[in-house]
Amino acid sequence: MDKNEDSGSPEQRGPVLARMRLDEVAAGAAAAVVRDIPAYRDRTEAAVRTELAALLGPAVEALRDGREPEPGEVAAFEEFGALRAEQGIGLEPLQEAFRLTTRRAFDALYAAARTGTPPAVALELTRDFWAYCDLVSTAVVRGHRTHELERAQAEQEHRTLLLRQLLMGELPPEWLAAAATALGLDRNREYLVLYARPPAGRTVAEVERTLRGHAVALLAEPGADRVVGLAARRPLPSLDLPVGLGPTRPLARLHESLVAARRAARLATAFALDRCVADGELPLHGAVLALPETGAQLVERCFGHTSGARRTTLAHTLDAYLAADGNAEQAGAELFVHPNTLRYRLRAFGAATGLDPARTEDALTVWWALRHLEATGERD
Repeated sequence: MDKNEDSGSPEQRGPVLARMRLDEVAAGAAAAVVRDIPAYRDRTEAAVRTELAALLGPAVEALRDGREPEPGEVAAFEEFGALRAEQGIGLEPLQEAFRLTTRRAFDALYAAARTGTPPAVALELTRDFWAYCDLVSTAVVRGHRTHELERAQAEQEHRTLLLRQLLMGELPPEWLAAAATALGLDRNREYLVLYARPPAGRTVAEVERTLRGHAVALLAEPGADRVVGLAARRPLPSLDLPVGLGPTRPLARLHESLVAARRAARLATAFALDRCVADGELPLHGAVLALPETGAQLVERCFGHTSGARRTTLAHTLDAYLAADGNAEQAGAELFVHPNTLRYRLRAFGAATGLDPARTEDALTVWWALRHLEATGERD
């Protein structure tokens, strides 16, 4: 918007702009804004008129000098947009109010330039007017959006803090009602806690996306490498993710559900169970984790005579056989081997260890050894 020699000097532009009567433009625009835009209905015409006059004043000075807004003026326009956001006026009604005001200002400029104004000056004033309006509009919108983003971030941080305090049992009882409202929870309802850590190759963000459709509130913590959430009911089994579930508890006792969900998640992760696991659902798996020395002894008992690829093959064979409840045909199909091949492996295992996985006690010994290998990452 740099002024050239044909655009008129401040002395030529000044009289035209003075005839615009900014006070009348601001008053007329304020009345229309309050009357026609619902978001402004609770504002007074006087307040809106003062705001618009403050916006139009620097614009007229810049038009008189044929210059772009100065840094201080741009900051003031951004603050204008931020203040509208703080007042609860959305971006769309703010832009509509701006368009309504600029149309009235242009009409006033056009009327003022029709009398005794050189055509070149009038033309350049018109061009500069719209260019300046674009610059002002950009600054106002930027200020509004920045404030909205900062407010959204602050609100999200507040909700995150409330959810963390709720889960940890650190929220004062008198804050429960306000916290429930902020988090969109029913204070009189019980919820269960979901607890998940990202498996190898997956991120906290991916886990959060997976759980989002099953939770009413989520707390993703990349630093702690976990996602914790609240659910109104047990999620569907098709999560394809190890997730621990705590028991349902009222809001004031969610920390109890968190402890249980963390414990269940440890089991689900240790044994690569890509599904929801409720606390107490797998007591034998919990015993395997709690008794690592016993597991190591049973591994030696079952697999001490093998190593490397032979141990891996034997472990897969025994696991498939146990999973098939001792059905050699079904286990062989799972492993893509002939049932007789599988039976041969089982006989060789029995000869080396004296164990028969068809017997209940020996089957439990083998199962425990397999789970210990799984939990310690020594299986494959």
